[in-house]
Amino acid sequence: EFRRVLFRSALAAQIMLGIWMLGMNAYSGWTAWHTYGGGRPKSSLYGIWNVDELSIDSQLRSPLLTDYDRWRRAIFDFPERMAFQRMDDSFAHYGAAINDKHKTVAFTKDGDKNWKANFTFQRVAPDRLILDGIMDSHQIHMQLQLVDRSNFALVSRGFH
Repeated sequence: EFRRVLFRSALAAQIMLGIWMLGMNAYSGWTAWHTYGGGRPKSSLYGIWNVDELSIDSQLRSPLLTDYDRWRRAIFDFPERMAFQRMDDSFAHYGAAINDKHKTVAFTKDGDKNWKANFTFQRVAPDRLILDGIMDSHQIHMQLQLVDRSNFALVSRGFH
């Protein structure tokens, strides 16, 4: 009789542990989907934007691979984060506060609480963006083109 009670108790504990593990995995998956995956909130400027034209202090900057201060792309993914990709493919990450009503975006640096850059933006077309503002005491003007996601192999062909 004692063995049967012990056996049933062990079986019940295993079942409860299994249910708990399934629940925790389901919750972790749901949380990750809504925090990092396709169910998460996206930036209103969401996308990868090629920098077609960049002017710093009214001087047009050609897209030279050796120009460290010239940006290749602007990437808006998360609502409060963004990154500029330099011509050498390195990244500069910034905090981003986008105000759609006033058409402004303010950038901040994680390591420097006093650093700020303020821009106005115009969506002249769904796939065209213009950013104008001040960054590091320089007047910046950018014309950007949205990268078509359907050109990416993983999106167009799926995962293999």
